[in-house]
Amino acid sequence: MIGGRRWTMWATTLVSLIVHFPAPAGAEETSEARPPMPEPILNETTTDIDGTEPGELEIETNTLLLRSRAGGAFDLEFSQEIELLLTKKLGAKIEPFFERAAAAGGSPSNSGGVTGSLSWKLLQMFHDDFHLQGEIAGRVPTDRSTGVEPGESPLPLSLDLRSGYRRGTWTLRASMGVSAGGQSAHVPLRGSAGVFTGFEPTMRLGFWGIEVEADGARSDPAVVALDLVPSLLSAKIPFSFGFVLPYSIGADGKAPSYGFLVRLFIESEREREYGRGAHGN
Repeated sequence: MIGGRRWTMWATTLVSLIVHFPAPAGAEETSEARPPMPEPILNETTTDIDGTEPGELEIETNTLLLRSRAGGAFDLEFSQEIELLLTKKLGAKIEPFFERAAAAGGSPSNSGGVTGSLSWKLLQMFHDDFHLQGEIAGRVPTDRSTGVEPGESPLPLSLDLRSGYRRGTWTLRASMGVSAGGQSAHVPLRGSAGVFTGFEPTMRLGFWGIEVEADGARSDPAVVALDLVPSLLSAKIPFSFGFVLPYSIGADGKAPSYGFLVRLFIESEREREYGRGAHGN
């Protein structure tokens, strides 16, 4: 069991990382033409953290499969997600899902529900390419989830602070938060970090990166994942394809701990324009 002191130190480190990002240089901030900021697949934001245009819409279809190393346990989930930037600062997401899961040696069972979230853009420093966003999320039904989906808490309520910072061709994404609404396995604290870069300098062909996360509400808190997100806009297809390989560190051999997530998403007009080369590199 992970002690509360270790989790407190880990959360404090994330706070320090966010607080010590560079401050704006004093010039007026604008969302000048630049590559859209790479986004984690597992620990995605409710709406794009660098989005500024009300009405910006993204539609995603997700398939997640996790399996155990022994015993035949699995977790299969399908979801349809809609993200919409309602105003320049306020965003919303709704995601109905269907899940089929089985414990080791047990019979499969089906379940379903809906998750939803709201986001508020706290900082958008385009001069320094640093962004900070607060989010609140909920799920129904509200009972503790038996699934182990990375990026989401097994508890029905969560509050997160998410950041993005880019220098050159590299982007750092980090988050920290709390969850509530049920009994956590360890402590109700969660956080993530990820580093991403383009397949080539302009990022018109997409990006790849590594995500790590820990959620004390889960029995096995730590997850690491490889993200591959090629863009198909160069082939005049207005969507992207995300492929993720997650692995739950330290999980029991009979618990679902490895597998894949596939995401097909229609990109926003801002992303499509950049991918078509409407703006300069």
